[in-house]
Amino acid sequence: MDLASGLEQVCLEDDLQELSLESRLPAKSLKSQEEIDRLTVDEKLGDLERAIYLLSSGQEVQRISVVNSLPQLIQDNAPEAMRRVVPKVREMLHVANADVQLAATISFLSILEREIIPVSTYSSTFLQTIIMSLEVKDPVVSNAWLETLLSVCGCLPKEVIKREILGIAVAKGQLSQSVQSRLASCKILGRVATKFEPYIIKKEILPLVTALCQDIDYEVRGCMCRQLDNVARALGLENTKSAILPELVELANDEECFVRHAALDAVVNLLNLLDDDTCTQTIVPLVCKFCERSMEVDDTTLPHVAEQFGRLCHGLSVNVNEQQRVWLLEFYTQLCIQGRMRDAQSPPPPPRTPSSICEEDRCAECRRNAAYNFPAMVLFAGPKNFKLELYNCFVSLCEDPHFIVRRTIASGFHEVAKLLGSHVQLIQQELVTLLNDNYIQVLEGIVPHLPETLESLVKGVGGGLSEARISNHADLVQALLTCEYLVAANSQWRLHLTMMQRLSCIPRVFTSDQIYNKFVPVVFQRLTLARVLPVKQAAGRTLCVIIRHNRRQEHRQELICRLIEALCHSNKYQLRMLFVDVCWDVMELFSRKFFKEYFFEFVLNLAHDPVANVRLKLCSLLPRLKTQIKLPGDRQLLQQLEHCVRRLLSHERDRDVAAAIRKSVFELDKIQVAMETLTQRMFMEEDLMDQKKEEEEKMLLELEEREKRESEQSKGKSTEKGKGKGSKGQGRRGVQNRSHKTSVGKTNSSDMPSASPKLSKHSLHSGSSENMSSPPLTRKYSLGSKEDRIKRTSSNSPVAGVSTSHSKKSSLKKSSHSLTNLAANSTGHGSPKGGSTPTSRKKGSQAR
Repeated sequence: MDLASGLEQVCLEDDLQELSLESRLPAKSLKSQEEIDRLTVDEKLGDLERAIYLLSSGQEVQRISVVNSLPQLIQDNAPEAMRRVVPKVREMLHVANADVQLAATISFLSILEREIIPVSTYSSTFLQTIIMSLEVKDPVVSNAWLETLLSVCGCLPKEVIKREILGIAVAKGQLSQSVQSRLASCKILGRVATKFEPYIIKKEILPLVTALCQDIDYEVRGCMCRQLDNVARALGLENTKSAILPELVELANDEECFVRHAALDAVVNLLNLLDDDTCTQTIVPLVCKFCERSMEVDDTTLPHVAEQFGRLCHGLSVNVNEQQRVWLLEFYTQLCIQGRMRDAQSPPPPPRTPSSICEEDRCAECRRNAAYNFPAMVLFAGPKNFKLELYNCFVSLCEDPHFIVRRTIASGFHEVAKLLGSHVQLIQQELVTLLNDNYIQVLEGIVPHLPETLESLVKGVGGGLSEARISNHADLVQALLTCEYLVAANSQWRLHLTMMQRLSCIPRVFTSDQIYNKFVPVVFQRLTLARVLPVKQAAGRTLCVIIRHNRRQEHRQELICRLIEALCHSNKYQLRMLFVDVCWDVMELFSRKFFKEYFFEFVLNLAHDPVANVRLKLCSLLPRLKTQIKLPGDRQLLQQLEHCVRRLLSHERDRDVAAAIRKSVFELDKIQVAMETLTQRMFMEEDLMDQKKEEEEKMLLELEEREKRESEQSKGKSTEKGKGKGSKGQGRRGVQNRSHKTSVGKTNSSDMPSASPKLSKHSLHSGSSENMSSPPLTRKYSLGSKEDRIKRTSSNSPVAGVSTSHSKKSSLKKSSHSLTNLAANSTGHGSPKGGSTPTSRKKGSQAR
């Protein structure tokens, strides 16, 4: 026990000592008075005097500040700054550290790009400093000055470049110079070559370029090889064939893979410059030989070939014969299965070693690059030959064991679907496979381009859009739902948001019944139960798009009723706030007439909500509500809106809501109500768009009625045929039975409630929202007329309890504010505070 207590005491003393040390740390970090005096500058000094003082005797951070502000100093005081400040800066850079030098590279380039001083002045001052700074020993600073010089060359005239820079590049490129100097010479020569005429390049630059291509250091050879593209374009075709191509062929056979990579890149960049004869006789054999060698060597050449193979095949597509074309496609097939065939044929592998891991990574990188180039290979082979020549490769890439390969092919799936055209149905099963992938990285590649992919599948069907909708897409529908479930179960809510937004394209792909039975329950579930607000908002907009394009009147009716019941009459204030966002989407997607008929009164009723945030959200919507009104037909709606605003102004106690309603009043005063008889010019564009939306809504109703008539006629014809066949073997009793069945059918059809084209002829039954994961609604929802809805919203207003009652008895006991009573109060009838009187509540209950 004594030992334990002694250890505890020692530990306690150590902790106290550490605390004392930590308490003394801030005191040491404080600046001394001497340091403060050194950083203090006289406030009476001007900008130029202060800059000169800081450059002479200031601290490092102060010098960096002066260098960063140098362009503005020269722009404000050009003659004085060039005479007094710039010499100090150039003198200071000889002994400055790396941070000051890096700041100077940015400022010197900015001065030339902003054209603050003439080019002649810049050449005699700043350009000389840039060239001298290339000799700095620090490689980071030296590369920064070199990049600045390369950028400056693009802004200088060729006379200045030939006089000041070309000689420096030639001198640095000599074999006696260091490797760093020769590398800088290669980059400068490639940059300035496009500034001169071919005869100057052939006389002064080409000999040095040839020498650098044959340099003893492989880095110099590779660097010069990457600049051959610019030199060749400046020389022209004939000089390129005689001087550049021999060097390029030799570099492609170099012993170092770094140089071979650069040579392959140069070949790809020169394809659009060379003529067909040169490509056929020189480039195609060179590429085939290069590809064969890359299969034999064990380095990074093969993944680099796979990276550039699509551009090579696309650029040489008109120069290869049939035999060479088949060979290139077979080589691409080997790239797509690189590393996988070996696994299938070989026995179980030995324990993993660093070399085997590198080999696996190299093969996976090769397959990934092959997947990246697959759209280019579809162009090369042609859509008609896809099934025979590339389909097996596509299946292999979509089922690759490495997720990075599947992600790459998923990212380009929409491009492949567009290129295939009428043959796109061949890859529908692979789309299902990728949508069912368990790796979220693969779904990140396929989800953003879902609309393009699905629309390509629809357009690829020979019969057009209607036939595509009728066709069986059950597996694709289930795959989309599985993909949505996997994305929703992941923590990446932004991907889920993208998925919800992309699902708005399904009306252009699937039938209304498929969407209503499969997708609507999922969208409703995300609308009410998603964890992130943007996902809920995206689900609300997608649902509005589904309603907008649904071709069945009864489906549209039930969706509208369910939307209002799930959001506007919800127990949760967050969902009632979301209803305001949905109203924005409805006004954008639907016509004014539609919104005023089904949503206007319900959203106005949120002005009585007991939660201040809901009322605050509503205030931002009020000016937009006024734009939906057109007199004289909507006079009653205008009165309700004005009365709602007056009530919020007079009765609102929340400070934020009061400020928001006052702001909305100013915006409302600026909005002029449209007239049905006289439409002003400022409303012309909006009216045309609204008229177009209204016509599309009417066309949906007419199309639905036409389809119903056609289906009834087809059923009638089939029934008549059945009767004609049955009458031959039946007597009078059979005739009586048929007449009895016909009368029963007529009776049933007359008793069935018909779907009215106007939802306002039905009544809305209040009740709690159903389980969103259940199948679509089996119970009939309906909306009543405007007057009935006003009475119902007055009896079910959120003021009393914010929830929709489950029985008529409980709903009658809850008192709330009615829009009808509020409108009456504005004309002098009813209670002064806007509440419903006992008499009005009694009448309302009797009416219900």
